[in-house]
Amino acid sequence: MQNTARQLLVSLIVVAAWLEAASLLADWPQANGPHGNFNPRRHGYELLEDLNRAQLVWESEDRDLGYAKGSSSGYVRHLAQREGHPGSCSGVIVADGMALASSFRPTGKVWAENLPHLKHDKNREWISEHGEKLKKNLRIDADDLLLAIDLKTGKTRWKAIEQSKGLNLYMGKREGFGVAPAWHDGRVFSMGTTGRLYAYDAGSGEKLWETNIDVAHERMEAEKQKALDNRTLPGKFGWDASLVIADGVLIVPTYDSAIDMSLRGVNVENGDVLWEQQQACSRYATPAVFHHDDHQYVLVANRRGEMRMIEPRSGKVLWTVTGLAPTYYALSPSATHVFVNVPSAHVNPKKAKDKQPWGLLAAYRIAPEKAELAWTMPDEPPFWFENHMDICAMRRVLIRDGKVYFFGHGHTLDPNYSSRHFSILDEQTGKVLMTTTKLSGSPMMYLVGDRLLYVPDASHSDRLTMQLFTTDPSDFRQLGKTWKPPHTSTTAYEVFMETPYVDGRLYLRTEQGTIRCYEIVSKK
Repeated sequence: MQNTARQLLVSLIVVAAWLEAASLLADWPQANGPHGNFNPRRHGYELLEDLNRAQLVWESEDRDLGYAKGSSSGYVRHLAQREGHPGSCSGVIVADGMALASSFRPTGKVWAENLPHLKHDKNREWISEHGEKLKKNLRIDADDLLLAIDLKTGKTRWKAIEQSKGLNLYMGKREGFGVAPAWHDGRVFSMGTTGRLYAYDAGSGEKLWETNIDVAHERMEAEKQKALDNRTLPGKFGWDASLVIADGVLIVPTYDSAIDMSLRGVNVENGDVLWEQQQACSRYATPAVFHHDDHQYVLVANRRGEMRMIEPRSGKVLWTVTGLAPTYYALSPSATHVFVNVPSAHVNPKKAKDKQPWGLLAAYRIAPEKAELAWTMPDEPPFWFENHMDICAMRRVLIRDGKVYFFGHGHTLDPNYSSRHFSILDEQTGKVLMTTTKLSGSPMMYLVGDRLLYVPDASHSDRLTMQLFTTDPSDFRQLGKTWKPPHTSTTAYEVFMETPYVDGRLYLRTEQGTIRCYEIVSKK
């Protein structure tokens, strides 16, 4: 009897350890989440109904990630008045029991005296007044960083510092460096600010290999040298798409200053280039990962009106849809559908001179063999949005459980009409199940558990708040009150700084250069 009880106890301990390990692997391994479409895994927790009861679990001890987004006209003032230093505007990923984030920090001796692209600042006066602190943050050279933080304690597991391999990039309202790392099979992959790729062992932080994105790297190195020679901070360079893994291949955005961005498939073992697709994706969009019959595919759309499905191991384009309207934002496919932009029949009055129509989303039924138009959202004001970078680069649609969650952000000349509509539609038919004008902002959205986590304004750091809603279109309502996290947040702009939800917890970057972990599970 005692042996049986002892065996049962041992079994329970083993099961508990297995559940804990499984929980730690229920992660967010890349910018667009575990499924490559921004939907978190489900954990079965009962979540809080009021986010104001969220509990701070830990704040990272390392403060080196920087404060990301500055201001269009007050960048030098931000450098002088804030604590810390500039950094990337990339989101956190969660894998292998760690929160991981990449950034950069100013280093070296050469600092910028000439700031011609910051016309609204009295630069020399500010530099003189604030002295060494400002000079430190105006250094042109930079270290590329990758930080690994223990999920249980918030302590630093390891920190990779690539000394003087980076560039201190100006981040105002727009642009900036927003490339999040990616994790796969015990390795972490990160991109540096001058187009270098790094691979590290996730357990130890040991560097496994380093390579570069030749053309982009050469261009950025030339910009860095010019900046050092002229003592001038480089101009705005937006690198907004993040690294992803599809079928064991690292998919790398190769930054193109033209309309669209090229993609590379890279061997995770050694960094070798497997293939490249030219101008395949909008430069604002992290490639989506489409799951089908235990295989993964790369799904992208671009501003030239094309959508492609790419087999990640060979780089073969399986099909291409043409004749679409420009699609700036990151795609978020379900197992059967994806939404891309098609031309509305109505011209945006603000763009009448160019005869530019409103943006309008259409559902395409997709598989590795083909894509076909399923239905189009109603060509009516609640579903329009302005078809240009400032609005259209913002991710605006999620699909789960046969429902489509969409936020329209059009504009109208009628002052009595709300341009912001949130709607839930049926995935198969396009039937509008509900629509409301009560939600505001330029939101970032996640479907967490049985809730919609809604961030009304994910583009302005001091305005970042969060709300929870039900997901039932027949009983759609806010749960609890709006929550403003008790720290100074940081954000990106058109391309959001993603906030992972993993295992009942949220992971947020702060203006203080740290990561904070909040638990949102109900304790009752």
